[in-house]
Amino acid sequence: MKDRCLFKAKICNGEWVAGFLHCKNDKWYISNKAGSPFAFEVRPDTICQCTGLKDKNGKLIWENDICKYYNPEDKDGVGIIKDDYVSWIKGIIATKEMMTPLFYLRCSDEWEVIGNIFDNPELR
Repeated sequence: MKDRCLFKAKICNGEWVAGFLHCKNDKWYISNKAGSPFAFEVRPDTICQCTGLKDKNGKLIWENDICKYYNPEDKDGVGIIKDDYVSWIKGIIATKEMMTPLFYLRCSDEWEVIGNIFDNPELR
């Protein structure tokens, strides 16, 4: 869970940066090292915290990620990660906007990140 303190966000050119989040003079910044003098100013509306979990491909799962979930016992679904919950948007597992605590679904081989709400609005 060491990755839980990481954040990612978009900078003005639309690229993602990840690291440690801090605020100064009402502006938000992400630096790649704690206390680093160099930091990227980020768009606050795109700030996402890492869940500390990884998907079946070893990719970190962040807030606002859109993930596919499959488990032969629980069926399947597609959900958006929000505040330690999964908001189900498609699939057999649940109806739209039903929430499941993320800690119930920690099996990394059952998750796959397929996008996020900022870069892939068509997946919503």
